[in-house]
Amino acid sequence: MKLEIKELTSDKFDEQSKGVVILPHNYLSEEKEEYHSTTLSFYKYSKEKVEIAYLTEPELLVEQRSGEWFGPVLLFTSMALSENPELVSITCGIIANYVTDFFKGQKEPSVHLKVIHKETKTSKLTEISYEGGLDGLDKLEKSILKIASKSSVND
Repeated sequence: MKLEIKELTSDKFDEQSKGVVILPHNYLSEEKEEYHSTTLSFYKYSKEKVEIAYLTEPELLVEQRSGEWFGPVLLFTSMALSENPELVSITCGIIANYVTDFFKGQKEPSVHLKVIHKETKTSKLTEISYEGGLDGLDKLEKSILKIASKSSVND
């Protein structure tokens, strides 16, 4: 399992969503926005379980074919987490269930996922990159919650 955390600064997202926002995988680029091909089915799977929306409507999809799952880039704002403290836990559960269904009957896949936390009142972004099995999603969840709790102290 690999978990990397880095801080970024960007005023690109002035997102006031109360839920999860799916970002293009090249979210910091000025080029045409690209989404992983699994984003569409993940969105359909998730929309009945959690408030979720695209930053922009997907027009360009990038496809990876392998025994790995390249998930969407998910944005959580401090505002969304303050209004729904269970949002991270619910989303991690949805990811685990989705990936289990997606790879039904195959060996456990490797999950590649980025989660962005945006402090609502600043331009600070924290990017968490996760690579590993489903069993490591609890560490991802703890990392997101730790970062979110630090930003709520600063807000």
